[in-house]
Amino acid sequence: MLTRKHTIFVAVILMTVAIACSKPVDETSSPEVVRATTPLHEVARDGRMQSVESFLADGADPNALDETGKTPLHHAAANGHGGTCTALIQAGADPAIKDDTGITAMSYAISNGHPATADAIRSAGGLAQRPVSEASPDDRLNPSLRYRDLASFETAIDGRGLLLKDENVWLFAPQERDTGANTVFPYLVRAYDELRSIVGVDTEYIIVVYNFPPQHKDAFGGTSNCTIYYDDHNLRLDKHEEWTTYGVPHVSGYIEEMAHNFVHTTRAQFGWEMLGWSIGAIASERVAQNSIHSRHVANTRRTQAETFRRYKELGHVFPDDIESNLVDRIHAHLLYECEKKYGGGFWPDFFEHVRSEAERLAHPDVTGGDDAYRNARYQITVACFDRLAGLNFKALLEENGISLSTDVKSLHPMNPDWNRRLV
Repeated sequence: MLTRKHTIFVAVILMTVAIACSKPVDETSSPEVVRATTPLHEVARDGRMQSVESFLADGADPNALDETGKTPLHHAAANGHGGTCTALIQAGADPAIKDDTGITAMSYAISNGHPATADAIRSAGGLAQRPVSEASPDDRLNPSLRYRDLASFETAIDGRGLLLKDENVWLFAPQERDTGANTVFPYLVRAYDELRSIVGVDTEYIIVVYNFPPQHKDAFGGTSNCTIYYDDHNLRLDKHEEWTTYGVPHVSGYIEEMAHNFVHTTRAQFGWEMLGWSIGAIASERVAQNSIHSRHVANTRRTQAETFRRYKELGHVFPDDIESNLVDRIHAHLLYECEKKYGGGFWPDFFEHVRSEAERLAHPDVTGGDDAYRNARYQITVACFDRLAGLNFKALLEENGISLSTDVKSLHPMNPDWNRRLV
């Protein structure tokens, strides 16, 4: 006769077997991550450095998540323990991790009034600019660069300035914007690396970013030949909700301009500026993700989709109540649909095909003016998209009334007599 103890033991065994049999075996699945407050969370929250170092030495996970998705770094940052934050990051803590509310450790430090701790995180996390002495020589500077050194920039702004250098990115700014410049600059360096990972090449020249005082004649906002021109508004951190709420500087504009220069280096040609806009949005999300930027991108995509819907309803005619310089919304929407269908490798795979056509893109075998060269590059670019499996890109363009041979710029949509079609 079974005792009560034996009965419970058998029941547990049968239940375990039943559960195991009810689940299909999947050798590729990852074990579920257990989220719980660890001893490292507790000592990091209290800033107990000796205990933090002891737990880390014993193999504690510096990126362990508690029930709310916070790491030990989140707790140390929120309570202003800069030294603890540095120790955690040096042990492998990732300062980019966001908790369940979408907040990083540095953002907690800022919002809780611990600027020195935020600086410690920024520095330990590799977010501080590299010393000028470690930067590459200036032999990759655009030879036609207007202000090639700090002295010429200071003459242009009639005041003191600063110059931050990395091997691929330089930033000029007025001296009084040094805090904003030192905050923004490392994001631009990281964005360059992200864009290079997507496109697979370096830009033709070093990216030079000028931040002029307001009303300066060169503060027009735009880019040309790896040179970006802005006023210093983006360096006034307290003027931007991205910084005051999320601890992330407003850098998406810079990054988009950088992206255009990467595309220009490849000579790929499609949809006016939408190649650059598309990869710039991706790089911004990776480097400086925050809810404000994410909402902006989502709203832009909704506008592009709505414009595309109306374009189709009108028989592939661009709506006449939308400015003609926005015609590349059509191209942007198609690219995004292709990106979703193809998957995460869409842009790197596309640019791999572009790189294979580098010689033909750089030197098309055509004669004529700008339109002829542009159209030749457009045709090569379309062919690169068409090589991506499962998209049937050329058929997609034909289906949506878009030329296979003529780039949108060569249609001269800004001319008053443009028929508002893309063929």
